Formats: sequence, C-alpha cells, structure tokens
Amino acid sequence: MATGFSVMDALNKNSKAGIEETPRARFRTKDISIFKMYRNDMNFYSISDVEELAGDILTFGLKQNLELVYEPCEKGEYRIVAGERRWLALRHLVSKGYKEFEIATSKLTTPQDKDEEQVEIIIANAYRDKSVADMIEEEKRLKESLEKMKAAGKQIKGYDLSKGRLREVIASMLHMKKTKVAQIEAINNNLIPEFQEELKGERLTFSAAYELSGMAKQDQQKMLEQYKESGELSHKEVKSIKENKVGQQDTQNIKNGRKGTDTKQSEENKEYSAAGEEYQTPHPEGITSLCYSCQRYSDCSVKTGTCTKCDQYINKAGAEKTDEQHYSEEQDRIDRETKKRLQERADDERMNNLPSESGESDQKVHQIRIGSSFFDDVCSGKKSFELRKNDREYEQGDILEMMEFTNGKYTGRAVKVLVTYILEDFTGLKEDYCIMAIKVICVRGIDMAAGH
Repeated sequence: MATGFSVMDALNKNSKAGIEETPRARFRTKDISIFKMYRNDMNFYSISDVEELAGDILTFGLKQNLELVYEPCEKGEYRIVAGERRWLALRHLVSKGYKEFEIATSKLTTPQDKDEEQVEIIIANAYRDKSVADMIEEEKRLKESLEKMKAAGKQIKGYDLSKGRLREVIASMLHMKKTKVAQIEAINNNLIPEFQEELKGERLTFSAAYELSGMAKQDQQKMLEQYKESGELSHKEVKSIKENKVGQQDTQNIKNGRKGTDTKQSEENKEYSAAGEEYQTPHPEGITSLCYSCQRYSDCSVKTGTCTKCDQYINKAGAEKTDEQHYSEEQDRIDRETKKRLQERADDERMNNLPSESGESDQKVHQIRIGSSFFDDVCSGKKSFELRKNDREYEQGDILEMMEFTNGKYTGRAVKVLVTYILEDFTGLKEDYCIMAIKVICVRGIDMAAGH
C-alpha cells in the first residue's frame, strides 16, 4: 500500500488537472505572505497548542512547508490544503512583533475537485493526534469522498477503488486497523444523534458508544433516558444491558417455538435472533477447505473448495485479531501458567488467609504478575497505585496478590495489597482500564528488615 505522501502527490493526471501521475521528490514552491492565505472550509480538524508550536518555530524556524492552492476570493489569494496549525502559529508570532515570520515558503498545488481535496486534507492529517470527534468526522468524510470518486471512475495511485472494500482503503490511508474503522462506521451509521453529540463532547466513552450502536434505535432511546438521569453511562453497563436483552429474547423465542435464524424478524431486532427448542442443527460431513478461512481468499487465483494444505495460507481469524483480543489471550495464558505454578508450591507458601482492614473474610483475591523493576517500589510503598485492564471486575476492598516475574519466570517473591480506591470511567486512558490505589498488607520472600 502507498503511504500518505505518495497518495497526496500521486492523484492521477485527469483528476489533478495537469499534475503528473508519477510521484516526484520535487515540487513548486513560492515565498508568500501569510496574510494572503485563508482557511479551508473542508478542514474540520480541531486545532490546539498553537502558542506552543509558535514557540518551537520561534526557536528552530519553520521545519515544514505549508501546502496551498491558488484560488483567489474575498478571503484571500491562497487556500490552505495542509499546514493550518503552522499558519496560525506564524500569525501569532507576527502579532507579537516577529515580523520576519510573515513570509512563508509554501508548496503550490493545482486546484482539484472537492472530493480529491478532501481526501488530500485527511491524508495530510493522518499522523496527528486526534480527538474522538475528529476520528468520527474523518471516517465519515473520507468514505463519502471515496464513494463519489469510485462512482466517477477516478483513481488514486496505489489504491484500486474499483475492487475490494473501501473499508480496507480507509484503514490504510488512516493507518488504522480495519476493526477500528468498522467500529467508527457502526457509530456513524447506527448511533442516535443525541449519543453522537455526547461522544464528540467526550462525555461518553468510545467503547460505550460502540456498544450502543449495536442496539435498536428504541433501545438506545431508553438508554438515553437513563443516561440523562444518572449523568453517566459506562461500557460495562451498556454491555450488561445488551446481554440481558439477548437473554430475554432467547427465552421469548423458545416460548413461541420459533426456529433458528430463518424466522422473520424486524431489521432492528435481527441481532437478537435465537434457535427454538425444536430446531435440530445438521452435521454434514465433508472437507473444509483452508481457502475459506484464509486472509488471502479474495485475491487468490487458485482457491478451491477442497484445499487441505497450502504454503501461502494465513489464518484470517488470527491475523485480524484486535489488540484487545491478543491482550486477553495473553492474560489467559499467564493466568493458566500462574495457576499451575502456584498449585505446585507448598501450602505454607500460599497466602490464602490474610487479615484486612475491612475485617471481611470473603474478599476477592486477584493473582497478577508484576515486573522486578516495580516490585520493590510496591513493597516499600513508593508505588501506591496499579494500572490494569479491568477485565476481572476489580472492586474496592479486593486483594491483589502481586507475584514478581523476571524473564517470564516466577522468582518466589510476592506481595499482597489491599485496593483502597478505584478509578474506572474517567482515567484519561484507554477504555476498559482502571487505576487502583493500593496499600501493602503482606509480603513473602523478602527480608523487609534488610530493606530488600
């Protein structure tokens, strides 16, 4: 796949109105006053830290050209295609008296149609830090522009718009996983406007919004009323309600004697279909071809329905796993290994009955791994918090049994800490993570008097 810059500089000859199709390292530049430039209405990205960038430019100079198209109007002579934040930083410097920053060396491009220019703006911003609102709007606009270009028979060098799914092209252009693009697409297509506004305002997490987008519109409206009353709605809550909804639908289907997914359902409720109790699942015998599960199935010229071995086979399910799936599998493997090791240890090395500040005997104990570089800091109290993916439903009052591992091996040292406080929904980190305040209550395998 082509990179962002090769796409920007390589739109074909017809659609670029005279620009050569083959990418080159040279381009036309001109020194232009920043006061002859004007903002691009198609640039929807939020802009921040302008003064910070201005400080960098004041110290080191302008390191990257602005990209402009000559399009005189009442706003100015040159419309900005790329570099609007740099342009604002230069204006800030000039307003502070640094007149030497008024003239900026800029790359000039030939005017394009709106769809081509929108694609170029998006690609120019592919590597920047983006808000959730930016990502949502970005995917929507890029998809709309590419669909119009595809319908018009236009091409982008390095991408074949006439074949395959546009989702793959969008993922490549945005340097984003296809699963993430699919989630954004689901939110754009299915999430009700009220929740979209909450998401763009970062009052609703992305993961919660994605779960909501998989619900029927009327169910989303019910969730909206709950959200208005409580002022918050977490991913965990939405997922739990969805699972309860599916369970209730399954029970109702069984009572009505409805058979499998062939039963006609409304479009909005089709995801809740379930097999009736009289339905018998067939078990046909035959060869399952590797081709059907291969990631290269769509572009393979020798695929067959009876393939059992292939030197080019790539398992599609494994290759397209998300980071969350890989993380979950790794944690499961670690848990299995840890459990096996602990079972082999003598009973006197176990710490199943520990006193706690709450005096409760039914506290949950979570066994987790911790690296040697952090272990001593936990024991000394220097590290008084723990950041974890909250896939175990940690709660205040739980105990973390933190075992020291070095190079994948358990050292025999462990420390138990009490979770005194937990922050989950507003961590400022990735969704489904939590920050726990911890307090040491028991240490094993360490001579604390010696300070180790």
